[in-house]
Amino acid sequence: AREQADEAMKESREEAEKLADELHAQEDKLGAELAELKAERERLRASVNDAHERMANSVGTLQSQLDQAKKELAAAEDRATEFARKYGNEFFLRKALHNQLQEMVGNLRVHCRVRPPNKQETAVDGANGAAVATPDESNMIVTDKDDARNPTRRYEFNMVYGPTSTQEDVFRDTEPLMTSVLDGYNVCIFAYGQSGSGKTYTMEGEGDAPGLTFRAVSRLFEVAAERTEQGHQTEFYLGMVEIYNEQVKDLLADPSEDVSGKKYEILKDTMLGMYVKDCTSINVHTASHVRNLVGTGNENRKKAVTDLNEHSSRSHMVVTLVARTTNDATGETWVGKLSLVDLAGSERLAKSNATGQAAKEGAAINKSLTTLGTVIAALANGEKHVPYRDSKLTYLLQDSLGGNSKTLMFVNVSPAQYNVKETINSLNFASRAKSVALGKATKNREAAQSAVNKVTTTLSALQEQATESESKKASKKKTSK
Repeated sequence: AREQADEAMKESREEAEKLADELHAQEDKLGAELAELKAERERLRASVNDAHERMANSVGTLQSQLDQAKKELAAAEDRATEFARKYGNEFFLRKALHNQLQEMVGNLRVHCRVRPPNKQETAVDGANGAAVATPDESNMIVTDKDDARNPTRRYEFNMVYGPTSTQEDVFRDTEPLMTSVLDGYNVCIFAYGQSGSGKTYTMEGEGDAPGLTFRAVSRLFEVAAERTEQGHQTEFYLGMVEIYNEQVKDLLADPSEDVSGKKYEILKDTMLGMYVKDCTSINVHTASHVRNLVGTGNENRKKAVTDLNEHSSRSHMVVTLVARTTNDATGETWVGKLSLVDLAGSERLAKSNATGQAAKEGAAINKSLTTLGTVIAALANGEKHVPYRDSKLTYLLQDSLGGNSKTLMFVNVSPAQYNVKETINSLNFASRAKSVALGKATKNREAAQSAVNKVTTTLSALQEQATESESKKASKKKTSK
């Protein structure tokens, strides 16, 4: 029994020693792990301290960069202010140089446009019936195959547009004149040619291909908006008349208004030149507003169907846009006038086959165009007496043909042999017009004090008519309610 007890004690002691060894080993392991944790803690503490230091340095650098950025911004603002000042000076210099360039080119410019052949011309002349060639942008060659003595004639104009020209091409060389209107100059653009030669298409256009009228008006409003940033405020007033059988008619008059008492006299204003008394004048604010009004006016214009043109205009139409610009800083005011003229086409009765009222209209049209030719000839020859008063058309266009205006004439022609006689007549007329020297156009300027205290009699009338028109519209709305 003693031996068994000793054996049991021995086993217990061995087991206790084994357990103690295990505990020592575990203690050593935990000590090592604790040492590692302490080392990691020190590393993390050093890392945090380093991060704090780097952050402090970064904040200092960023603050320094921010201070530098503020200095550079201030310098940039100073440069921008100086640039704006120089730009303003350059703006006025460019404007002056632009007007000088236009004057050097010539105040009466002549552009020619050849339309594509139509079905009737192709049927009569065949595929090889073209009588007009446009070798370049300045020259035209007309070949009359029925004229054995003088079949070929050559013409030179400021610009020539062939049958493939677009509305954009035609406007490109007209656009610079728009600036002159906002600078206080009178500008006139008119289209001349036989019936059906493409005058109305050039001036008014159609659908997605607007003509000179709408493109010119759109550009005017664009430039006026740009100049607002330069401290210029512009007001626009629109008028639209037709000359039908030597009678002036207001195309924008209210249909319900009795206009029988209005004489629509053509008068002359010292600033605006020729204008029509009692003609409706509407204060317009956007190009689309003008487009809608001109569309309404066109619906009121006299038209007829002839063998030359199924939409033949039976009157001369004049769209007038007056621009009054004021310099906010100086109070100076200047007034420009844009006149867009779509002349009725000349026609031979043998070709138009017009009868009755249409024949009378054709005779009146031809008579006024003959007078226009006489006026152009008198101006070209430098005659002392120019018969402006011989027709309402030439009297209304007096300041555009021989006065204070920058004038551009479009002569529209057919390319066909079928119409070659009329084409030659139109081009001969344009050649005479090209030689007319209008003289230097002057700016229509109001004195600063005058701009504050008064406006011209004509502009006052325009504003009164615009107000009266708006009052009538408001009254109608109340009545309809």
